[in-house]
Amino acid sequence: MFTQMKRMREAEISITDGELAAMGIEELFSIASEAGLLAFEELACRGNGAVVQIEVETRCDEDALAGLDYVDQYNHVTERVDSHVYVISFTAPDLPASLEATADELIGTCDPEIDEHGATMSLVGPHEAISDQLGGYEDAGVSPTLHRIGGYDGPEYLLDGLTSRQREVIETAWEMGYYEVPKEVSAGDVATELGLETSTVNEHLQRAERDLLKQIL
Repeated sequence: MFTQMKRMREAEISITDGELAAMGIEELFSIASEAGLLAFEELACRGNGAVVQIEVETRCDEDALAGLDYVDQYNHVTERVDSHVYVISFTAPDLPASLEATADELIGTCDPEIDEHGATMSLVGPHEAISDQLGGYEDAGVSPTLHRIGGYDGPEYLLDGLTSRQREVIETAWEMGYYEVPKEVSAGDVATELGLETSTVNEHLQRAERDLLKQIL
């Protein structure tokens, strides 16, 4: 397994606000920014779209969200003392559907860091898959800035390949008996334990299971 992982490459790229406009999703990030974006976490990446969880200071303009054709679904999942959490699924209208296929070949994709200037993300996978992903962006008129590309040795332990939230969710699910046969708890029980929505827990579990199986198989 680890021999295969060492053949992987990692590319760090950034996409500016202008490139987000070229992807056709600048309104979505503008709505999040206007609500006071505090945190941005990717739950699943589809190459030409994603499911993200955002935390904002005030409620988003939900009429504006609902009016975006490329937002497949959004949910205001929880209200905290001084913030609101949304889960949003979107498909970038100006990116080709072929990016979804190339994203499937990447073992680590997106997981962006968002600021007022745009997004920075890493693509991890075979060199050809990374090249195809970047080529798909460029064909759509989006030109990400490539900061570096190099070898990727992979995680020392399987769980190290997950995000911290994915690891927390899957470890909690394991400890609570979610993976026992028959299951001792439901995804809803895990969500209650972690103070999350059931839909969020399901997204994290599916993403974590997929990433773990990619490393194993």
